[in-house]
Amino acid sequence: MATRTGTPITLAQIHDVVGGELMGSPQASVTGLAGFEEARPNDLTFITGDRMLKASGSTAAGALLAHRRLDEITNPHIVVANPKLAFAQVAQAFFCPVSPPRGIDATVVRGIKTQVGSDVSIWPGVTLGDRVTIGARVTLYPGVFIGNDTSIGDDSVLYPNVVVREGCTIGARVIIHSGTVIGSDGFGYVQDQGRHYKIPQLGGVTIEDDVELGANVAIDRATLPSGQTIIKQGSKVDNLVQIAHNVTIGEHSILVSQVGIAGSTRVGHHVMIGGQAGLADHIVIGDQVMIAARAGVNRSLEPNQIVSGAPVMPHEVWVRAQAVIPRLPELRQTLRTLEVRIKQLEESRRVRGKKRGKGGKG
Repeated sequence: MATRTGTPITLAQIHDVVGGELMGSPQASVTGLAGFEEARPNDLTFITGDRMLKASGSTAAGALLAHRRLDEITNPHIVVANPKLAFAQVAQAFFCPVSPPRGIDATVVRGIKTQVGSDVSIWPGVTLGDRVTIGARVTLYPGVFIGNDTSIGDDSVLYPNVVVREGCTIGARVIIHSGTVIGSDGFGYVQDQGRHYKIPQLGGVTIEDDVELGANVAIDRATLPSGQTIIKQGSKVDNLVQIAHNVTIGEHSILVSQVGIAGSTRVGHHVMIGGQAGLADHIVIGDQVMIAARAGVNRSLEPNQIVSGAPVMPHEVWVRAQAVIPRLPELRQTLRTLEVRIKQLEESRRVRGKKRGKGGKG
């Protein structure tokens, strides 16, 4: 399905945004964005490798963003280093309408000593606690709750029903999707005589600049007043992720849906964690580690490695282990057969030994 705009966009305009080498008429225009196979004469699409051309053949697209000169087709195109990135830049520049700021709705509940920046859009049903600071051009959609002593940086967007509890810090250009809760109590209890007694969770959460959090993410506050749960600059967190108290996520990391990270674990920068992976508490994940989906990480990991499995192991070891699993019934039967044969050989050797012993006596 293509995304449309009412105004034609020329290749010259697109070139001004993405740079690169323009092949074809600068006045060629498009009005939509589409995938390579679905694109029509009024659409812009992109191609990242020759395999796409071999698999799909030619395209009817009005224009392309390409990884090289496409001499084999007549469609106008722009050659760029990263066509997918350029496609995203075009979408941002021409297909994401910017609404004028709507101001602060009269129904917004505001505590004492709140500070709100310029050109904000604060929708009905928003609640701002005491001593809250809201930066410039922030958008808070209906149902957003901001607790006491919390700050939201410039150009951040919080979608409906986001909760940011007291004492949290949200940086600039942060995007938080619906249903996410930041600063919920960490899961801290002490057991005595069969009962669980709550440990007060008194720290905060810091979300640095350019972070995006998906829907229904839960990020717990730190336990002690001096502590922080930290999501560092540029990291992206998918839907339904749990980040426990005192966890640190390094810069530009990726956490895919349903990841769970237990308390006080530190994750390095540029780490990628696949869906449904679980990380134990009080471990350290080195920089640029890749953790496969559904991995169970029960120990610290050195930087620059790829791991899989539960318990976690080097990815190439896990791949070999997975290849063996379908053969386990066959290998089990082979092992039983070998055991029987070994017993038969041992019995045969024992019998022969007895016969030789009797022969010697005679």
